[in-house]
Amino acid sequence: MRITILNGSPRKGGNTEALTRALAEGARQAGAEVTEFCVRGKRIGPCGNCDYCFTHEGCVLRDDMDEVYDLLLRTDALVFATPVYFYTMSAQLKALIDRLHNPVRAQMPVRTTAVLSVCADDDRAAFEPLLATFAAIEGYLGWRRVGEVTVANVEKKGEIAGHPALWEARSLGERLAHTGLEA
Repeated sequence: MRITILNGSPRKGGNTEALTRALAEGARQAGAEVTEFCVRGKRIGPCGNCDYCFTHEGCVLRDDMDEVYDLLLRTDALVFATPVYFYTMSAQLKALIDRLHNPVRAQMPVRTTAVLSVCADDDRAAFEPLLATFAAIEGYLGWRRVGEVTVANVEKKGEIAGHPALWEARSLGERLAHTGLEA
């Protein structure tokens, strides 16, 4: 089982990263091969909807998305990890996801997903638009979500330390590793 975690947080060592580490630990312990891909510092331009990828091999943009395409061609389960930014995902992760417009997506073995997210807001409703967006993407691509861990009211770096959500993320990693084998 090959799991890729796409960490869309621009903050190094932040709360999103703590969740991704916990999920990765659980998945690895369950026997999965886990790759953590952080978009922070990567050069991934936005899709220009030029349709070059429909008439040529690859994308017209030559940037770090090539690394993502290669990775996703070897991924069975995909984890989206992002802080909530204005009720959706970070711009860095959104640029990456928009580039899945490329027909290469049909070759990806991804079948299952999970979502990890944090927000500073104390109202859990802040996650609803984000989760709805991921549900639409998953539905369009035929992927099935295994679970999600969302943590409200964590703003400052490290506030998530000791939070029960870290155990939930670890358990989700274990479940994702096993579910992927059955998918």
